[in-house]
This record gives sequence, structure tokens and C-alpha cells, in this order.
Amino acid sequence: MVQKVALTFTALCCLLSRSLAAPTQRAPLNGHFLHLTDIHPDGFYLQGSEVVSSCHSLPNVTNTVDIPKPEGGYFGTPDSICDTPFSLVNATFDWIDKRLEPVDFVVWTGDNARHDSDNTHPRTQDEIDTLNTIIASKFLDTFGGESQDPTSGRARVPVVPSIGNNDVYPHNIMPAGPNPMLQTFSILWSEFIPAHQINTFRRGGYYSSEVVPNKVAVVALNTLYFYIHNAAVNGCTRGEDEPGAEEMDWLEAELDRLRDRGLLVYLTGHVPPEVKSYTPSCHKRYTKIALAYQDIIVGHIYGHANIDHFFLLSDRKIKKGSKAVEGRRGAKQSHFGMPGGDITEGEDEDEDEEQEQEMSYETMLDDGQHHVPTTLGLSTYLEALWDQYNDIPKQIDSSRYAIVQVAPSVIPTYNPTLRVYSYQTLSESDALGHKKKKKPSKKPNHYPPAANSTQFGYPLAYTQYWCNLTLANMDTDRDNAIEYEIEYRTEDYGLTHLGTDEWLTLAQQIEADKKLKSLYLERMVVQTANLA
Repeated sequence: MVQKVALTFTALCCLLSRSLAAPTQRAPLNGHFLHLTDIHPDGFYLQGSEVVSSCHSLPNVTNTVDIPKPEGGYFGTPDSICDTPFSLVNATFDWIDKRLEPVDFVVWTGDNARHDSDNTHPRTQDEIDTLNTIIASKFLDTFGGESQDPTSGRARVPVVPSIGNNDVYPHNIMPAGPNPMLQTFSILWSEFIPAHQINTFRRGGYYSSEVVPNKVAVVALNTLYFYIHNAAVNGCTRGEDEPGAEEMDWLEAELDRLRDRGLLVYLTGHVPPEVKSYTPSCHKRYTKIALAYQDIIVGHIYGHANIDHFFLLSDRKIKKGSKAVEGRRGAKQSHFGMPGGDITEGEDEDEDEEQEQEMSYETMLDDGQHHVPTTLGLSTYLEALWDQYNDIPKQIDSSRYAIVQVAPSVIPTYNPTLRVYSYQTLSESDALGHKKKKKPSKKPNHYPPAANSTQFGYPLAYTQYWCNLTLANMDTDRDNAIEYEIEYRTEDYGLTHLGTDEWLTLAQQIEADKKLKSLYLERMVVQTANLA
């Protein structure tokens, strides 16, 4: 690892020199984009090491007790507390470069450093900077095209990164910007962040990128300013001098600007807007924005949790029998839903940011130190998820919901994964077969009509890829052992597109069909266990 740390300034200089060269061309559109999340490279990982040591220490040879213990595999250790060896990092990017279908842009939702899970190898700022530099270089080498290699003959692909809670030191903590952390990322990601957005990023760590000019934008949020475990900030209350409030104000203004120009938008970031992961005011404002801008927001794409699932944001009051807990001010609050009923103006204020520590991502999955859920933790989390699915009324008003997609990770918390979305590339008239589009019916609430699947940029499906790491570790042909294969497609669930109404129907079906729920659970933990 000492050698890797020494590479920091060399790599930084290399990245800086690359950023001076403007990309010469854009790839022709093919209607797909890639989502990668939670890579968590670990330079201390040792093949054959003990899993209990986070795969950092070899077994004690003087131990005469012949009890088999789990050991770290060459490409990583599925279903364990170990992070990602560079053998898997390198093989994954090599597979993407050589085998994956062409994509139009890349959503990369953070966590590019290892967890702070081993007291014998405490993380340092230099190590975190180095790991982030190495991963940024991987993305540049894979998607930079002629701006990185003039002889490649390949066009560049836009990459949209966001900051993870383990990308900073100490983990979870980021004060208001500008700050040294954001300055470092502005250098590392200078090739990715649009020039006119760089000052916004240096101040807050968020920005938007027009990945398909004049048609589709991706907004990369700094979710650390919303995060319940970031002790350096205090919510998103409108009018308060807080970076989270400033970010939400910026987001509303940016969405207004993009709406005026007629673009569709994907909101992305690291920590998903789960009610116990965000401070109450941040969760409330995010949900309100998600519903108020559903005419242009067509996707909420996140990582962090490692499990493959989707959950709902809604202004509906969760019913009594749905595992609700007493929230602040006596309001009923579920693990996912909004406190109380409809969202109204003036309800963004936080009297107190402290919350009861109910089971959620933050006690179950990833506090920066441990990232494998206990059986109890995952079971409790799932109870809340099932309650949320079960609470959907038979007569659905889909305009009162937004769907959050949480992708599984590259790190083999279970098995390594990547996800490829397909989106609408036909013009609206072509998608409708040149038929006149019907005027949207008036909704019984104040939300605008949602975007529809005939609009350019609308998400139609995704394909989930996975790698069977157990088989890969047994393969003696190391150069070809890593093979990402299709685990499932959203069409396998009967989804015709990725609109809110489709996901709400699927949620109801999962609750009603034990066989479907069992399949959903197998995919949730990427084929490592049967939790039915």
C-alpha cells in the first residue's frame, strides 16, 4: 500500500494534464447507460488471509487447532466483511472495456475507498486520496476515448461521479464548502465535471451534467449534506445557513432551469433518500422535490446499501399496521415513508435533528466500518420494506409516489455487479407511431403529470449483471476468470418500462406472490442466500 500512496501526486499530475485536453468527439447514441457503485478497493487485501481480519492478515501458522476458517479468495470474498482486491477492480474494468455493450454515459455513485474496518490498518487521508485517484484513472482510461489516448479511435463517454460516505476522512463527515475535500475532488474529477459547474461543485460537491445535449441531464447530489451521520451539518431547513439547505435550494433552481429547456433528468447520489438515512428536513424536502418535478425527473439512482431493491417515496400517511414508529412531534413515521400526511409549505423546519435509531441502512448495512448485514438487521429492514409495498392502495394514484432504485455493488458484500439501463431514443412522434399524443388528464392533487415512456431519455429497462465470484476464484485462468453475466432483466418482472406505475404494480405483486418474493430476495443478495 505504501507504493500506492506514493503514486498520489504522480497520478494527480497525470489527471491534471489530461483535463487540459478537451474531448474531440462524442460517441453516437445507442440508448444505454451504465451504473457502477461502491467499488471499495483495498490495497491491503491478501489472498488466503483470514476473513475475520478484513482479509488483511494471513492465518497464524503456529495455530495447531485444525478448524477450517474462511479465507480471502484471489478475486475477493463474497458474503463477507472484506473489501475489494485490486485483482477484481482491474478485471472488472477490463471486462467493461472489452465485453460490455457501448454506453452513452456512466453514472458512478461513489465509495471508492475501503471501509475503516481494521484497527490494525487505520485509514489515512493520503490513502483515501490515492484510492480515489486510482479509480478516477480507471474511469478515464475506460471511457475517456481520444481525450486520453489520441490513437484509440474511440469517442469519449460522459461520466457522472458523486461522493460516497467512505470517500472522505473521517468517514461520513464533510463540513460546509468550500473545503479541502471538495477542492481535491474538483481536481480528480476535472475531466468529468462540466467547466461551468466547477465552482458550484467546489462550494457544495454537487453539479449537473448534460449527458445528451439539450435532451438528458444527470444531477449528481452530495448526499453527505443530507446524511444523518454527518455531524458537521444540520439538515435542510429552508432559510437556514446549512449546506444541505443550500443544496436543496440549488436543486430546485437547477430543475426549474432544466424544465424550462425541456430536458429529462436523473437524480443520482450515494446515500439513498431513505427516511432514517437523511435528516428529517432533508428527507422531507427531497420527497417534495421528487413529486413536484415528476414531469422531468425520470429516475432516482443510488448505491450505498449493497442490496438490490427499490423503495417508495410518498406523501401518503403510512397506515397504523405498517410498523410505523413515533417520529418527532408525535407524527407516525415508517422506515421509508413521510411523517404525517401530505407535504405542505412550512413543514421543512427541524426542531431537533435527533431520531430514534430504528433499524435501517445505517444500523444494518454500512456505517463506514461494517457493510455486511446481520440476519436480524436485514430481516427487520425487510419487514419495513414489505409493509411499504403492502400499504399501496388498490386504486393507485401514482403521482403521489416516486421510486428509488438502489443498485447492488461491485464490492463483493454478496457478489460483484453492474447495471446497464436502456432509455428511449426515438422521437416522441416515432415512439407513438406518429399518433397524436393525448392531453394528460388533470390529477386530483397539485403535482404535475409525470413524464411518459415516449419521451426521449425515459428509462425503459435495465439489465442486471453479476459475477459468480466463487467460480471465478476457482478458475486457474486468472486473465479470463471474471465474467459478468446477466442475472435478470426488468422485463423478467413483466415491466414494460421503468415508470412509477409499473414499479407500484410490481411491489403489490411481490407482496401477493410468495414465489415472486423469493426470487426478488435471491436477486436482492445477488445469489448468495435464500432469505424467503
